[in-house]
Amino acid sequence: MERYLLFITFFAILFSVFGFMQWYVIRSYTRWLAKVVSVHAYYRFRAAGLVSFAIANILFILRFPSTELGWYQHPLFQALVIYPGGIFFGAVVLAFAALLVINGLSAAFKLLRNRTRRWTRPESDPAGGHANPYGESATPATPAAAPAAGTAKTSATAPAAGTAKTSATAPAAGTAKTPVDGLSRRQFLRTAGTAMIGAPVAFTIGASASTAHDYQINRLRLHYPNLPAGLNGFRIVQLSDIHSGIYMTEQQMRDIFHLANEQHPDLVAITGDFVDNSPSEIPALYRTITDLKAGYGVYGCLGNHDHYASAPLVSSALRQQGVNVLTNDRRTLRINGESLTLLGVDDSEAGTPNATRIDQAVQNTPGDSFRMLLSHRPDLFNDARDRGIDLTLAGHTHGGQIGFEVMGVPFYPIHLFHEYAKGLYEIGDQKLYVNVGIGMVGVPVRMVRPELTVIELTNS
Repeated sequence: MERYLLFITFFAILFSVFGFMQWYVIRSYTRWLAKVVSVHAYYRFRAAGLVSFAIANILFILRFPSTELGWYQHPLFQALVIYPGGIFFGAVVLAFAALLVINGLSAAFKLLRNRTRRWTRPESDPAGGHANPYGESATPATPAAAPAAGTAKTSATAPAAGTAKTSATAPAAGTAKTPVDGLSRRQFLRTAGTAMIGAPVAFTIGASASTAHDYQINRLRLHYPNLPAGLNGFRIVQLSDIHSGIYMTEQQMRDIFHLANEQHPDLVAITGDFVDNSPSEIPALYRTITDLKAGYGVYGCLGNHDHYASAPLVSSALRQQGVNVLTNDRRTLRINGESLTLLGVDDSEAGTPNATRIDQAVQNTPGDSFRMLLSHRPDLFNDARDRGIDLTLAGHTHGGQIGFEVMGVPFYPIHLFHEYAKGLYEIGDQKLYVNVGIGMVGVPVRMVRPELTVIELTNS
């Protein structure tokens, strides 16, 4: 019952926030239309936009029952519902963020311009009149004297005798006609607005198609001067954030596990988020996880999304299929006569503090053993170092899913939220590796390529 209340609350917040974003985007769209098209065309394009949003919302909403009913596994449903609905969600969020930035900059520019005009306003002229914007005195002009009696009234604007009549608005000879200001402004707004509409959709589709399932294999050789000789060359394959669900089908998991097996691992470590958010996503994982093969077994710890689904059900399914789930626990392996201790902590967001869970896992660990911690969240690295853990493997961050580099300069917003966001961190001889994950959450977009990590321990 508690889980259903949690999800009702979550979806109420999600649809409220997403509904506001759509309202803001649609309002901006209709205001733009009013400036760039005729009245007749305005109503036609407005109706087309509203119908498109209605259809996209239906696709977006259909994703949720499809998870419970298992429809998301079918390729046709993926192509016609899951990905279009996810792309729509991502495009709206991106358009909303862009509009906030543009409108914020516009408001700031107008404020600055008004203040600048106030500061630079000309002082009153000596005659007591105030200078107008054109530099002329605001003092009313003296009316022209009335014509003398008996004289003929003539128009002040009549042309002199013998001169040709010319139009007051005709361009001067030799000058080119310029477009009317209103028309050129309308053309500019039409072009800029069309680009603004297309950019979020094009970006979301491109980011989804180019890297969402473009798996990269990152190979690391981690040097430990005091590594026991029997562990030299020990190979670990780390997977993280699989997220079995609408963006990770059974066939996709089989492909990933096959790729992991090709690395010939001695041990496979999975650092949490096996499923996305529902117990209905467990069966596909259950059927495929046995594909993973490693000389010393497959080990894992739970992530926050495993708790959103059901931690007991996820743990039970994995253990039935031979995966060693370490929940505030440890296993000591004998490898070539040497000792390697694997520790794993739960990611439960309630209950005992993280440091207490590490203490529970690390107690009675052999003093001469190489210690490796599996933690879904990388934030535990500082606590792990205090407890003498040699290597910490983590995930959770996805590298933000959105990020890029320009001329070697990284732009990854995830660094604003996590001290340890992605990649390798070394402090002395203690190391942390944060895997950016192999799956996706929220939207089917990954500018940060999904990752499978191959780690080799060495003392040379």
